This record gives sequence, structure tokens and C-alpha cells, in this order.
Amino acid sequence: MEYITPTQFIESLDSSEFTSFLKQVNSSSAELLSITLPIAGIDPLAALELNTTYQEKFYWNHPTEEISISAAGKVRELKSTGKNRFEDIADQTKELKGSIDAYTAYQHLMAGPLLLGGYSFNDHNVGAIWKKFGAARFVLPEWMLIEIEDLHLLTLTFEKKDITADEIYQDVIARLTQFLNMAGKLTHTGKGKASNSTILCTLQTPDEKDNWIRRVNRAKSFIEKGTFEKIVLARSLTVESKQKLMPTLLAHNLRQKYPDCYNFLIQKDDHTSFVGATPERLATFRDGKLQTEGLAGSASRGRSALEDASLAQSLMSSQKDLSEHKFVVRSIHDSLKQLSTEVKSPGHPKVKKLNNVQHLFTPIEAKIKQGVQIHDLIHELHPTPAVGGYPKQASFPHIHEIEQIDRGWYAAPVGWFNLNGCGEFAVGIRSALLHKNRAELFAGCGIVADSDPEKEWRETLLKFRPLIDALNMPGDDHA
Repeated sequence: MEYITPTQFIESLDSSEFTSFLKQVNSSSAELLSITLPIAGIDPLAALELNTTYQEKFYWNHPTEEISISAAGKVRELKSTGKNRFEDIADQTKELKGSIDAYTAYQHLMAGPLLLGGYSFNDHNVGAIWKKFGAARFVLPEWMLIEIEDLHLLTLTFEKKDITADEIYQDVIARLTQFLNMAGKLTHTGKGKASNSTILCTLQTPDEKDNWIRRVNRAKSFIEKGTFEKIVLARSLTVESKQKLMPTLLAHNLRQKYPDCYNFLIQKDDHTSFVGATPERLATFRDGKLQTEGLAGSASRGRSALEDASLAQSLMSSQKDLSEHKFVVRSIHDSLKQLSTEVKSPGHPKVKKLNNVQHLFTPIEAKIKQGVQIHDLIHELHPTPAVGGYPKQASFPHIHEIEQIDRGWYAAPVGWFNLNGCGEFAVGIRSALLHKNRAELFAGCGIVADSDPEKEWRETLLKFRPLIDALNMPGDDHA
């Protein structure tokens, strides 16, 4: 893919296509202007590390699917709280779409402005630190860099106000030059000092395990009474580092170790970020179709090929895990029926193998009904039984009551969407809330009638491992 150099782009502004666009911009009432063009290759995460002038930063990456997005700054934000938050975000998106004039020098599904963010697990988000993220919040960034296979797209968005075509031209060139100068810093050959965010201590009460066992047994008592068939309980673990934690370094470590996962970073300010590497896709939206998956039932990876295969076989024949997985797939089908014309999935699960764990996995596809919005579907899918329970309405009210933690955005939808019905969301598990030199890690387990509290405790330890390992990995200190 050939990119546009600054000189070529400046020349392209004199083209009849762009001249026509500028005339339309000057005569329209739109408040915002967005311009997208192909540029030279640069790692989107490196672009975030090079630019320290923005507090709000975003990163989305799936190495095996060859897609990476970084963004910074805030031109507009969509936010809401309460039981109508999904509908509110959908309404605000419609309003925003009418206020943007967009120009793309290269036609592509990913060209043009995107909004990045997510939702909290519950309708309200009231925790002292989590409150910064809100119950629903998406940001239209000042700049966004997308790498998809061998294509790199830069999107610049800014307030149009009462400016002329020539002023638009000058503003675009200034912003483009600033970005290219930033990218030029990659030629710097000096290396920073090696650093290591070694965890100094784990802030956990001595009776944490006993409390967990009591909570699991309490959940099982509800299942025995027939209140619900499955519930997912989570616990948190707070760790403290010698120094301020670097969210971009953690994101880099996670994408290296977990290329089969969705790696995400949502930085609210200089001190506070939500970072994770989740194996669970909530939904991908393309051309009126939705792709999602059932992911539930877990086993560790083996130390040899034989042990690994044996563990996978045991997982495939485990009635407890198969039952848990069946709840997830059935619930997703039920959620999608009202908003889709067709929902289909294989009759039997496969095994998805990740770096340190393997899961039962079933792909699911649906054709979306005309007029249904992305956020309508997210509302129906959240929370999936893999992070909530089954039946959803019966189990959901008991989650916080039993587990007694503030989930915030843990196990909730995080991702991006554009203004043309495309987007991708993951479930924010295998994640951590970073604040200064502390990280609060989260891990959950599906509890069914025959769950063993000791085994579930060990599963949470297994699920904490990716974040603990990534926090301890060395990196270059650019601070």
C-alpha cells in the first residue's frame, strides 16, 4: 500500500474532489470536520508513547487479526448513566453523525471518525476511581491512527467553527506536520534505562480465601433453591509497584504475550487507566451482520503436548464445564432472537487455546434486523452468562450482593464503533484498573450446582497470572 507524503497530500488539496468538499464544508452547518488519509507506517502504540501532551488516550489491538487502533485527545464525548444509558448513547450517536463533515482520501471500511470507550458493568458507576469512567462513555478523539494489515490511516478531527477553506487547509497541514514530526522521532537511536515494575506487595486480607469459599457456597445455595442455574462471581486483587505504573508499557507486554486476545487501553487521565487482554469478543458488527461467541469452561495449559491434549480432552468431557458453556450459548441465542432474522452456531463447542489457559468456545453469527442499532444489541448481550449468569434477569441482581466488589468497567463492553454501523466490542475481563502505582486486578468464575470452591479459587489465581506477569515484565523507561 502506497502512502501519501506531506507534499502529495498538499498537492491533493488542489484536486477538484477536495475543492468541492471544502465548498460544501463552508456552506454546511456541521460543527466538526474529519479528514482521513493513508500515511507511512508507524506502530499505533508507539504513537501514543511518543505523544505525552494528551491525558485521554485509547488503544485497541488484536495481533492475529492484524488490526490496531490508537487515539488521543477529546473533541466530543458521549456519556450517560442509568438504565437507559444504551439508548441514550444510540440517540447521541445519531445527533453527532449530523454534525460532522468527513473527507477520506482513501475509501476503506475503517476510514473516517470512530468513537472509542465502553460501558460499566452496572447501570451506575459510583466507585471513587471508577467514577471517572462513568457508566457509559465514548470519545471522538482529536487524532486516530489505524493499522490494518499493511494499511495505515490517520484521521484528524477538529472544531470547524467559523473558519474559511484556507484556514481549514492551514489547520490540516499544521496537524499533519505535527504528527509526522512525532513519527520522525522513531529514528532516534538512543535507548532508555531498563526498568522493571516489580510488584512490592499484594494488598490482600488474610481471610480472602475463606471469604471466597463462603461466597461460592452462598451462590450454590441459591442454585439449589432454583433461584438461577448459574452465576459468575469475581474477586479483585490489588498490587502495588515501586513506581508509577505505565499503561502503554503494560499494553505492549500484553499484546506480546497474548496475540490471540483483544488488548485494550482506556486512559482517562495521567494517573488512571483501564488495561486488559481479553479472550472474549462481545460482538463484531459488519454489513448488517453480527459475530459473537460463547466462551465459558476453563482448563490450564499443559507443560507438554501430551498433557495439553489431555487437559483439553478432559475439558471437552467435563459435565460441569459443558453445562456452564451451554448456558452461555443458549443465553446469547435468546438475547439475539428479538433483534435478528437468523441466529446460528455449531452444535458442539471447540477448544480455544490461549497462552496460559484454554476455554470451551462456540462461534455465533446473526443477521441484524433493519433499523437495529449497535447499542441496542450490546444492551441485549450484556452481561453474557460468561460474566453474569443464567437466566440473566434472575442472576444479575445477586452478583454484587454476593461478591461485594466494585466491578466498574470489569466484565463490561469496551471497544469502538463508527457512524456507519460498524464496530467491535470485547468483554473487559483479564483486566486491571491502574491508578498511580497501584493496580486492581479482576478475575471471575462461573458457579454452577457442582462447582468446587477450592477449584474455583485456583482458577482465579490462573486468571490473575497474565496481568501479574505483564506488570513484572521489563521495558524501556522513557519517562
